[in-house]
Amino acid sequence: CISFSSLAQSNDDCLMCHQDKDLTGTKNGKNYSVFVNTTILKKSIHGDLDCVSCHSDVDPNDLPHNDELKAVKCGSCHSDEGKLYDECLHGKASAKGDKLAPTCSSCHGTHNILAAKDTKSPIYPSNVPYLCGKCHKEGSPVQLQRNIPQDRILENYTESIHGEGLLKKGLVVSATCVSCHSAHRILPHTDSRSTISRNNIANTCAKCHVNIENVHQKIIRGELWEKEANKLPACVDCHQPHQIRKVFYDQGFANQECLKCHSNPGIISSEDGHSLFVDVKKLEGSAHYKINCSQCHTFNNPFKNRPCENIVQNVDCA
Repeated sequence: CISFSSLAQSNDDCLMCHQDKDLTGTKNGKNYSVFVNTTILKKSIHGDLDCVSCHSDVDPNDLPHNDELKAVKCGSCHSDEGKLYDECLHGKASAKGDKLAPTCSSCHGTHNILAAKDTKSPIYPSNVPYLCGKCHKEGSPVQLQRNIPQDRILENYTESIHGEGLLKKGLVVSATCVSCHSAHRILPHTDSRSTISRNNIANTCAKCHVNIENVHQKIIRGELWEKEANKLPACVDCHQPHQIRKVFYDQGFANQECLKCHSNPGIISSEDGHSLFVDVKKLEGSAHYKINCSQCHTFNNPFKNRPCENIVQNVDCA
């Protein structure tokens, strides 16, 4: 009989036990399967590695090993990603023992890790919304038990121009969760280092929308949108996060929103009694028909019960 101690630990040594589908281990008093599917393992991006490369605390001189193995530290090899994870919201929550905090394996898998370019990988672009949505969706433990500032994230994304491009048209160049939030250092927007902080969001969007600042300066008069001298508004001031459409007006600024009231022949101004009625038939014959109401009648606010209540100036045709 050959002693394990006389040889370096090999995968065959591990699989002598771990190929058994009925093999279980015990952790924190609970049994769980420790079966390793070799077919899946070989297809993994780590298929050529030795088991002990990851499970480094296995002692080849003491087999079968202890059930209570330490968690695999992916940062031992992936040090850059590990440092970013440690800094991020997920990593800090995990370090505090939060059982809902995702770890490397939550997103990448364990023995079944596939390359990012593999369409079956959970981190392939078209799969990312569903991956993040496992936690960030209505009714999930994370959404119910943790303080997540945004709501209906997955629902809103699927209806956005980014979600439509990715999920309905198959454009894998469309922005996904990680395009904006990054993959490993997810920080709150209040953190100046965050990719979605007010000072950084323009650079984040510009990764895809190049020269967008120049475009805005050509089509929008500065005094209508600069709230502070020489300071441009952040992208999300107009394009709502997770609900981004082709134009902002489609979400609460569409003409039909205005016409809910202004198509009524009896509508009048509360100030001087003049008619505020808009004759749709005349509007359809106008040279400006394809221009949204709110592009001329500025200062609308889609979050108000009556979006136009903030309008205090006449239309400036200039």
